[in-house]
Amino acid sequence: MRIFWLNTESTESPMTLLYSNNTPTRQLLFPPEIVKKIIDYLPRSSLPSISHVSQLWYATTMPILYKHIYIRTLPHWIALVKTVSNPQFQFGSHITSLVLKPSPKLISAQLTSYLNQTVVANDDQLQPSTRGYVRLERVNFNLTGLEGIDTPMSDQQQQQQQQAHENYLEMDDTEKEYEWLTLVTTDQMVSVLSQCPGLEYLYISGCENLQDDVLVQLANAKKKYPNHARPLKGIWISLLRDLTPVAIESLMRFEKTQFGTSNLRHLDLGYNMNMSQQSLEKLIVYWGRTLTHIRLDTIYEVSDQVVTAIATHCTKLKLLHVSRCWNITNSSMRLLSSSCKQLRYVSLAFLNQVDENGIRHLVQSLPDLQWLNITGCGINPLFKPLVLESFANYRRQHALKPIYMQDGSVNLI
Repeated sequence: MRIFWLNTESTESPMTLLYSNNTPTRQLLFPPEIVKKIIDYLPRSSLPSISHVSQLWYATTMPILYKHIYIRTLPHWIALVKTVSNPQFQFGSHITSLVLKPSPKLISAQLTSYLNQTVVANDDQLQPSTRGYVRLERVNFNLTGLEGIDTPMSDQQQQQQQQAHENYLEMDDTEKEYEWLTLVTTDQMVSVLSQCPGLEYLYISGCENLQDDVLVQLANAKKKYPNHARPLKGIWISLLRDLTPVAIESLMRFEKTQFGTSNLRHLDLGYNMNMSQQSLEKLIVYWGRTLTHIRLDTIYEVSDQVVTAIATHCTKLKLLHVSRCWNITNSSMRLLSSSCKQLRYVSLAFLNQVDENGIRHLVQSLPDLQWLNITGCGINPLFKPLVLESFANYRRQHALKPIYMQDGSVNLI
């Protein structure tokens, strides 16, 4: 794209290209509203370059660039921390989402010399951070990290689990791509969130070493700048093993005081072992009215009482993951089937107190149910093929959508 400037001191050639040095006084040809329109059509990866055109373009571009922050490597995270820690940084109030996810696919640098020559990297200086691994693809700077959070899993993805939708799977922190998330410190995260009073989406699942101060600081930032504060719409804090109810409740109390009503749609608290039953009920009572996605995997305090709160307050629920919440029984399935009629994706993996009698309520009463994980449930393995066939026949006879039953293998050691 060629940008022209208006040279007011030259009558011979009033139209001058940007790179011309013969224009002592320059005036931007486009008014601010046209500049904004042009920038709206540009890919995110072009915004850093466009911001150097002029002060007007910089002032228009940077709020858009910082609206969504998506980090997938440690060097990019360190660069962000340094940027927001600068006293002259002034775009924190424009940040609406902060997403940290695993790096692109990695492979050992010693695999083959030929492969080393064909891998793709954004910058040679970024490769040492992978510690003996190289990335097989570039970081896509055009993404915001929020793509597909409300997009349903396709039929093909349901049948091919290796290509399944990332939003419906549990995190696998044993993969090398997750390692950089464990290097994110509480001090770093606090320095960033202290500049984000308008944050609506926070995705920091897998950052295992973060402490309570992270969420407390986010609440404090919203209190400090109430004019910029916005209610949360999504919070993913799975695998923050040291998180306590104090932090998440402080955030909830602020929102209740400041905004009154809930706007939260996505809540992921998986693997937060310190969460108590009482705390979970408080969160569900306040945020439940708008929640569509809840993940409580491997929180052992989750019981029928918590599911009762979900059934009572989360009538818009579309996804529920309660894998390895062993205190849940068949009675919870009856409640969910009668109250949460919009459920589409349910994970009951390893709930040994839930058998075919409980699952039958979901299969027969939820018309939109599409995906059901029953790995390790209490169904007798000898009769499981017959039970699943009876479920499928019922759905066909009553003209209901078929359900993809995920039934993985259970390894006994």
